[in-house]
Amino acid sequence: MNQTSFRQKVRITATLIFETAFHIGSGKEGDLATDMGVLKDNQGLPVLPGSTLKGCFRATAEKLAGYLGFSACMLDSELSGEKCVGDQGYFRKVNDEFKEIKTEKGKIVWLRDHTCDVCRLFGSPLQASRIFFSDGTLKKWVGGYQVRDGVAIDRDSGTARDGLKYDFEVAHHDTEFEVVIEMENPERTELALVAAVLAEWQSGFRLGGFTSRGLGRVVMTDAKVEQVDYEDSNQLREYLLKRRMQPADNLLDNALLQALSQ
Repeated sequence: MNQTSFRQKVRITATLIFETAFHIGSGKEGDLATDMGVLKDNQGLPVLPGSTLKGCFRATAEKLAGYLGFSACMLDSELSGEKCVGDQGYFRKVNDEFKEIKTEKGKIVWLRDHTCDVCRLFGSPLQASRIFFSDGTLKKWVGGYQVRDGVAIDRDSGTARDGLKYDFEVAHHDTEFEVVIEMENPERTELALVAAVLAEWQSGFRLGGFTSRGLGRVVMTDAKVEQVDYEDSNQLREYLLKRRMQPADNLLDNALLQALSQ
């Protein structure tokens, strides 16, 4: 079986609980006549985009990668010292070299040599992502929004700048979302990296805007891991006919333990 075929799919289902109020911005004025509104659906309920989750997850993975012996270009090869096509500058330098490769096998080998471990999983200009994040499904919502005031601070004087007061919406704390993360053909190193990020998220992290002001404290709970091995005929049959994946509670922890042992 070639390297581009399905071999394994891993699914992580979990709940995110916001312990504080949070602001996932809409980029527009708020419904409460605020300068910055919260992202909402057409029923006025708060939305947690998969793109926000992926960005935060990737940032955490980049911070942890070095401690596990994995490479992370940080999308800046000069800063990280990792020559990776995830960095736009390096990508432009080597793109013509990549185009000259005639075989798919040759391209796969070249990409492995020119892509850091994080970009290999999360995607780069030359390779699609193999980790996918759903939008959060709202599980618990107490309703309503609050308005918070903000002001721009002059960094030299440490005082508020005249005329730069603003306000913004926040969603209430104790809001819960169910999230789903899926991976295609993950390598053991990638499973270990994801396990490390999940451990960090289960300890608590911050998501959204104005986090330095106490907003967006969130914790992950009730994480469930499942998989389907396409090369196992029984698992494949259960998945294709019944949409049933197999429990894989120790899959991520075992990969992380092996990475830490090495």
